[in-house]
Amino acid sequence: MITEDEIFEALRQVIDPDVGVNIVDLGLVERVGIAPEGIYIDLIMTTPACPQSGYLADESERVVRAAAKGEAPVSVAILDSPFWEPGRMSPSAKAIMGWPG
Repeated sequence: MITEDEIFEALRQVIDPDVGVNIVDLGLVERVGIAPEGIYIDLIMTTPACPQSGYLADESERVVRAAAKGEAPVSVAILDSPFWEPGRMSPSAKAIMGWPG
């Protein structure tokens, strides 16, 4: 069975097209769960009306399904809360965006 670390590594392939940074480093991955019945991923968006939410959910499902090699179904949900804030970004994402540390 795929591990949580492998799921996060797969999710690093999903790039937010509006900012050019992967969703893990942006802090959009709220939760990852692995259960006998499937893999569950909860994402938050940088804004509540993010026009990329469907794309990011679809891409997340696609890359994790590929990484899991069909071992389990993958479900991705877009959460309304918590709200995203810049402090969720990794130092490398902040550097890419030109923000202090």
